[in-house]
Amino acid sequence: MNTYIRHLNNGIVLLMEKMREIDSVSLGIFVKAGAINETPEESGVSHYIEHMMFKGTSKRSAKDISEEIDNEGGNINAYTSRSKTVYYVKMLSDKIEKGIDILSDMILNSNFNQEELDKERKVIVEEIKMYEDIPEETVHDENIRRVINGIYGNTILGTEESLNGIERANFIKYYKDMYKPTNMVISVVGNIDFDKIYNQINKKFGKFKNSAKERKYNKDFEILTGENIIKRKTSQVHLCVNTRDLSIIDERRYASTIVSNILGGGMSSRLFQKIREERGLAYSIYSYGSNFIEGGIFTVYAGTTKKDHKKVIDIIKKEFYEIKKNGIEEKELERSKNQILSGLVFALENSRNKMEKTANSYILYGKIIKVRELVKQINKITMDDIAEIVDFMFDEKYYSSTILGDV
Repeated sequence: MNTYIRHLNNGIVLLMEKMREIDSVSLGIFVKAGAINETPEESGVSHYIEHMMFKGTSKRSAKDISEEIDNEGGNINAYTSRSKTVYYVKMLSDKIEKGIDILSDMILNSNFNQEELDKERKVIVEEIKMYEDIPEETVHDENIRRVINGIYGNTILGTEESLNGIERANFIKYYKDMYKPTNMVISVVGNIDFDKIYNQINKKFGKFKNSAKERKYNKDFEILTGENIIKRKTSQVHLCVNTRDLSIIDERRYASTIVSNILGGGMSSRLFQKIREERGLAYSIYSYGSNFIEGGIFTVYAGTTKKDHKKVIDIIKKEFYEIKKNGIEEKELERSKNQILSGLVFALENSRNKMEKTANSYILYGKIIKVRELVKQINKITMDDIAEIVDFMFDEKYYSSTILGDV
């Protein structure tokens, strides 16, 4: 089924896709407001706003919001990333109007009163401390911060210092700057009637107006190299080894995804076999790309011992050298394609995943990339394409590492 694209009266893009085989609807409000949009002084404000949206509006208390959703048997949640904040509900098809009413009330009419701001600031500071107590979580965020110079190195949660410096006036200004029709996309997937859903959403969001000028950013993307050591008393040493990767809008990005899958994408991957299965040096070992519009980095993560961490880094870098020098085998390419395509198809059997994929596609590319297009692009990748990508990725002048632990 194709995605139906319409615009609300104020220009907000509405993406709709029907799934007749289910009796539910997933609806997401995507706001292009994330860590990359923040100055150092307001670091963490996007995530702070996400929390505050659930703390009461002019007609609902925080308790009312959660109870009304629960009474209808629905789910409501939100998350913040480096590039966006997303609010979503999943409801039975005949209950979705209530979800639309509550989400619109939250986003358009939240109180942001001082008492709740002060209370939630403390909650987020505790959230920061919680993540600091989970070294495997901490090392990834610290790795991005230390390896990417520029706005994409900004942290999502901010710091205790930055949060304490955000006054209500700064909070409201950022909200008005970023929460506006030109910065929003709404995505709906499920057993829906297009006209009915459009009218319900347009009634709630269609009068929302733009209220501020566009913010300007320095989008220079610089990869920093070298070794970053974060001393911490932990039972394991957690490490990230990095090199450069492609932009998320680069047409070759699917080839780099295949390379990542071959190196650290599962139990049959090269690094899993060599580091965990053959040598027993790590329990957790995997790779992933952090891809942004201006560029990207490729990362291998491992959790190992103080005694073995240097050996693990050497094995990872040796495998970088091997894949660049000798390439991959045909059977690795085919296996990786099958794994990626299966993961893609399995994910899209879920309405929430499909809702998110549809919105992300439109936000990044200005169009909806259909599944059959993705399948075609992945299937046509050749050994020569992989050779070109590994030559690009595994250049030693872009290598870096972040090591967290008692080292």
